[in-house]
Amino acid sequence: MKFLKIVISIFLISAAGYTANAQQRPITGTYMYNGLLINPAYAGSLNLFSATFVHRDQWVNVDNAPILQSFNAHTSLKKNRIGVGLQAFRDKIGVREQTGVYASYAYKIRMNKAILAMGIQGGFDNRVADFSELVLFNQDDPLLTGVDTRLTPNFGTGIYLANRDFFIGLSVPYILENTISNIEGAESRESRYYYATAGNVITLSENLKLNPSVLLRFQENAKLSFDINANLIFENIAYAGVSYRSSNALTFVFQLILNDNMRAGYAYETETSDIQQYTLGSHEILLNYRIKIKNAKKDPSCPVYF
Repeated sequence: MKFLKIVISIFLISAAGYTANAQQRPITGTYMYNGLLINPAYAGSLNLFSATFVHRDQWVNVDNAPILQSFNAHTSLKKNRIGVGLQAFRDKIGVREQTGVYASYAYKIRMNKAILAMGIQGGFDNRVADFSELVLFNQDDPLLTGVDTRLTPNFGTGIYLANRDFFIGLSVPYILENTISNIEGAESRESRYYYATAGNVITLSENLKLNPSVLLRFQENAKLSFDINANLIFENIAYAGVSYRSSNALTFVFQLILNDNMRAGYAYETETSDIQQYTLGSHEILLNYRIKIKNAKKDPSCPVYF
């Protein structure tokens, strides 16, 4: 169990640190259909090849509001004993743009009625702040001129236990609290997030299922935040649900299984805070392509709905 010891050690290291920070990682409205976004142990959990693209426009009608694009792909190998994944993203808000590329690896242990996966990920973020795009009252301000570029490494870990009808996960996707700006001693650092997720599927009738789930997010120097989600699954083809986010947001999510290989999702997020009067909400689309692995046998312990 050498790999298990490595994962546990990373969790302990990440829990030991405590640093003032500010930078936040974005989270999408369709993350419940895209588990690799928040947990590297999700890699290969479906026992097939899966690739997902997400585009998110946040706070429509607000100038220079956040825009996010992400792509990830993952698959299982070695007769579903390991999983590997790759993800890339671009996050832009105002004059700041962040891109990143991360690779993930998950080792799976088959249990009585579920599969336990332990995952790690590592990669790089590139942050660019182009202050020349700003309209300044003082054009000679030396702090807001030129282009600031920072390339930083990071890594993370997670645990994911799941079968066809339930899942539970713990993860710290980005452990290092890198300095992302330091202007005359005013230092800004990455935030370290701890995620806990859980959900299951309840059969209501032959053609209708309910998928409740929850996401807890803990950020150092900030209060606990959470999402409460409920999805209805119609005839194993269409998903429709709602998500309440404690940070003053309500999200409506949809997913349609077009065929054996293609899925499409959409999320509309409305703010419940004062910003609601200035924006038309946030819109998000998700496209997923998946294909069965050649010679891979159907695994009854692999998730179907997550």
